Amino acid sequence: MNHEFINDVGGKFKIPLKDDDNKTVAYLLWGDPVRVQERSQDRARVKARKREGWVPESVITSEGLLELYVIDVGQGDAVLMRTPDDAWHLIDAGVSNEEQMTKKGAANFIRWKFLDDLGRETVSLKNVIVSHTDFDHYGGLLDVLTGTVMRPDRTFPVEVENFYHSGIGRFAEAPKLGQMVEGSVANLPYDDYGIGTQDQFITELLDGKSSFATPPRPFDSTFAKLAALVASVPANVRRLGHADQYLPGYEPGAGDATIRVLGPILEEVIGKGVGLRDLGSDSVTRNGHSLVVRVDYDKVRILLTGDLNTASQRLLLSYHDLLEFAADVAKGCHHGSDDIDLRFVKAMKARVTIVTSGDNEDYAHPRPRVLGASARYGREAKSAKGEVLPPLLYSTELARSVRLSEAAAVRQIDDEDSQIDAVEAEIKAVGGDARFIRLDRTPISTDLVYGLINVRTDGTRVLCGYMKEGGNDFDIQVFRGGVEP
Repeated sequence: MNHEFINDVGGKFKIPLKDDDNKTVAYLLWGDPVRVQERSQDRARVKARKREGWVPESVITSEGLLELYVIDVGQGDAVLMRTPDDAWHLIDAGVSNEEQMTKKGAANFIRWKFLDDLGRETVSLKNVIVSHTDFDHYGGLLDVLTGTVMRPDRTFPVEVENFYHSGIGRFAEAPKLGQMVEGSVANLPYDDYGIGTQDQFITELLDGKSSFATPPRPFDSTFAKLAALVASVPANVRRLGHADQYLPGYEPGAGDATIRVLGPILEEVIGKGVGLRDLGSDSVTRNGHSLVVRVDYDKVRILLTGDLNTASQRLLLSYHDLLEFAADVAKGCHHGSDDIDLRFVKAMKARVTIVTSGDNEDYAHPRPRVLGASARYGREAKSAKGEVLPPLLYSTELARSVRLSEAAAVRQIDDEDSQIDAVEAEIKAVGGDARFIRLDRTPISTDLVYGLINVRTDGTRVLCGYMKEGGNDFDIQVFRGGVEP
């Protein structure tokens, strides 16, 4: 289905959607897709965000933007991206819906985006990228690749053209990340970071569909579920590393947007093939070898870093020039963990850093050190009005909010006659130490405003924003991009 889009006529990057009585029913952002229902004089009636209403004819254009939706999945990563060729890409998908506290994860947003907002019948993804094999990055794909959410009546068809991964699997028996060899590599391009030429390297790596369908050794039970889907749903499957340089189809000159592959660093082990360096523990190695991509669109750069850590950041800096990591917008490494090398944060010098983290987790993410470093070493920007903006920090956790109310009554499902006043009922929360509490004294969450972070750019200007706690309206910042200071 063809779409038109909201433009920035008159320097307005957010416009009201009006009903027939001229009341605002929602706000639309620069780049939002709309389906025009009718045109009347200088107005157009459109469908957008599951709403219908009127906007000025002058704000509608046929030109779309580069769009990123950093989805609030709690403690995890999920980014849905539209490139200017109208292709859609998913980078990670958080944990599965079953494990979500809200029972609504990446699959719910993706379903809404394609079926409700875009009005399509199928979720069609050109590329799915899993940065690495931690459940808070791949678990949601168990829902996305099967087109399921927690409500069985809301399943959806899904198509995936390409599936890309870092090469590290999760095997049931040791070595759980893959067999290793001891070996050496050629001198590294930049030797300032304490990385030697001799080490242990994982050489038992996954690649195409067959390595997921018939692995060399059994996978652990959870990863085996993903492997079965990878072997059947995407048309093409392959491993990516820094030597590939670019995502296939997004090389320089192939289109308006270029997608650079910076990691993982897949090294040539002399006489023993290619391998991923052992970075320490299984967790550090798995996280550190995240698939790292940089999306370039004209002057604007967006860097997606997975769960990089100190060891992997030093390895990346040993193979790439510092300028490769400079970005206008960067996803903060590993949900705001302070396991970072400050030289990498300095190299990113991001005008905007987006941290994805969740409530009720044991890691205390994001950490003060990484927040302070992101602000200290980030770059200023000029707003659309020419004002100076300091480095900006966004957090899916901080952008999320709930609406609270008090209970009035309770009843059994499908039994209207069982209704009793809240003052006469008690409830008990999940947990071994939980106790019964009077229902009328217990706050109840009646709605959830997800901490989705929107990023839009035309290659020159960048919009970042999130929905305000009241719902419908947005808090936005617009600035000029470019890797220069």
